[in-house]
Amino acid sequence: MSNTVLVVDDEATIRLFFRKILTKAGFTVLEAVDGEDALRQAETALPGVILLDWVMPGHDGPEVCRAIRANAKLLDSQIIMLSSRSELEDRVRGLDAGADDYLVKPCETKELLARVRSAMRIHELKHQLREKATQLQETVAKLEELAHQREEFTAVLVHDIRSPLATVYGALELTELRAEETGVLDDDLRRIFQHGYRTLDHITRLVSEVLDFSKAEAGEATLELELVAAGELVHEAAAQVSLNAERKGIALRVECPADLPSLLLDRGKMLRAIGNLLSNAIKFTPAGGTVSLRAEQTEGVGLDAGKSFLVIHVEDTGPGIPAKDLPYIFNPYYQARQRTRQLGTGLGLAIVQRITAAHGGQVSVKSAEGVGTAFTIALPTTNTCLLSSSSALPAADTEMG
Repeated sequence: MSNTVLVVDDEATIRLFFRKILTKAGFTVLEAVDGEDALRQAETALPGVILLDWVMPGHDGPEVCRAIRANAKLLDSQIIMLSSRSELEDRVRGLDAGADDYLVKPCETKELLARVRSAMRIHELKHQLREKATQLQETVAKLEELAHQREEFTAVLVHDIRSPLATVYGALELTELRAEETGVLDDDLRRIFQHGYRTLDHITRLVSEVLDFSKAEAGEATLELELVAAGELVHEAAAQVSLNAERKGIALRVECPADLPSLLLDRGKMLRAIGNLLSNAIKFTPAGGTVSLRAEQTEGVGLDAGKSFLVIHVEDTGPGIPAKDLPYIFNPYYQARQRTRQLGTGLGLAIVQRITAAHGGQVSVKSAEGVGTAFTIALPTTNTCLLSSSSALPAADTEMG
């Protein structure tokens, strides 16, 4: 920051007058006798404030003012135009040329000092803001580089994990086959193999979630849109988890009207989102409980009036989520810190939110401890080439498992 004032005036007596006043007030004062001299000194000294006379030989004040404003090094300098002209038109012309203030000569000492002090404060603030902006740009660049390194590291890590997982899976299958051929594969050993398969499948899903989440965070995930019948999507999602629900002794109920519309969606990603919610619900619902999957088309109200939505509900009769955790349920970093069973799959819920948002929708959650949890995905159907579903889908409740 500069405490320097550059006085530009072709009259020596006026320069001397300003020097005495400003020096006594604690400013460092430089003098220039004309426009060219002013530009040379300003380029070198970078003064905080420039007192610029209007009438000078050669370039006049407005011309010098425009030249100063064209110099990127002098963007923070404050220019106070000095003139004996007090007409409004002259003041406007001076300000239009880039001056920050206008002072009519002769001026009172108190007014001069007040204007210079005010201009110097503005100069200091502009300088500080520019420094902060530069620091912010540097920080953003560093963060972008770190994000790029993280993405590369995640991709390499996922690849390096998947390869040995495939090897282990193959070895497990080969061992099971050999055990069956040699006649040592009894029920207990078969259960051990099945547990191993499930564990490997779980690890593979977790690895895939890490990669998907990394791509979503980096904004690299793209949607492959196609026209999808909503009813078919809902039943397909239910079918994917029905066996798991049956094994746990959980009733999986599906409510899906036959007249649901078709929407432009990324079928695979939306199946992933609904499937994550269903898998989570089944995971935390005890045997004998119920997981419900419901879909409906609703009309918006209030700010959403005139809009249509496909709303998908996933509800369970599990233990519920503590109220203190609900605001952070879609935050993977919060869930990783908490490490509580009630919070669910962590990245899985974060991925649900990002997939839904990518389709222009919203996901929300309600829960009560000891009662259960309900997730809702709301997808806008406006401007998505709505078609009446032609598939003959069951309209009544369907219980699976």
